[in-house]
Amino acid sequence: MQISHTASGGDRCASGLRPGRRAFLHALTGLACLASWPGLAVELIPRSRCAATPVRMPARGALRRTAARLRAKMPVHVLAIGSSSTQGIGASSPAAAYPARLELALEQRFPGANVEVINAGKAGETADRTLGRLNAELDRIKPDLVLWQVGTNDALTASVSEPKFEAVVERGILSIERHKSDVLLVDPQFIKKVQDPARYERFVKTLERVAEKEHICLFSRYHLMKTLDAAPGGGVEPLLAPDGLHMNDAGYACVAERLAGQIQDLVSRLDP
Repeated sequence: MQISHTASGGDRCASGLRPGRRAFLHALTGLACLASWPGLAVELIPRSRCAATPVRMPARGALRRTAARLRAKMPVHVLAIGSSSTQGIGASSPAAAYPARLELALEQRFPGANVEVINAGKAGETADRTLGRLNAELDRIKPDLVLWQVGTNDALTASVSEPKFEAVVERGILSIERHKSDVLLVDPQFIKKVQDPARYERFVKTLERVAEKEHICLFSRYHLMKTLDAAPGGGVEPLLAPDGLHMNDAGYACVAERLAGQIQDLVSRLDP
């Protein structure tokens, strides 16, 4: 048994994972048996609600390289780049950040797969600063899939204009495609108290527009968290760190599980 659940709530066996990750999951198993403890219940209960909350995710775009390598049982290298939500600010350890949790979730959803998710998050970055690192990371890692979490700091930084943000994202997409990598954008998190809500939502919509125009895959973390906040028995607070902005372990686990599910759906659409 383990505490990582699929959207249907069923447990998956960890025997197909590499030894180090298998040991890590076995350690978590023992913690799951103590879910009645207040500190651990916060980890498990929101994840169950996360899996059960329906959210419409756009099915546009394709992950052709990723799908081909998974079908061929070839190693899949995933570059997760972005700001603090990628780095894992608010998590109890790097192993609880979304990239590490996503690696485990993908290996469970694709038995026998060898997936490596490289965390290239750097707290505080706006899109243009991330773009400055992106090409170097693309050359260094040669990823099959790039997950670009982008937009939160841009929306919160008054000096960043919407046209400039859109242009930077489009340049980043072009760089990723030139490297023959798949790309999946991850939009901003939902924030309940933001100084300029209208501006913040415009940045969310800018990413939707870019994704639609470029036919790029988009994972809408914003709509996931907003829907969870409005769901019965909801409130997004159990998924957040004490600062009310960054996610905690439960929030990162929620994003990783739902993102893994969207990747699985996109890959299955390309099955022969």
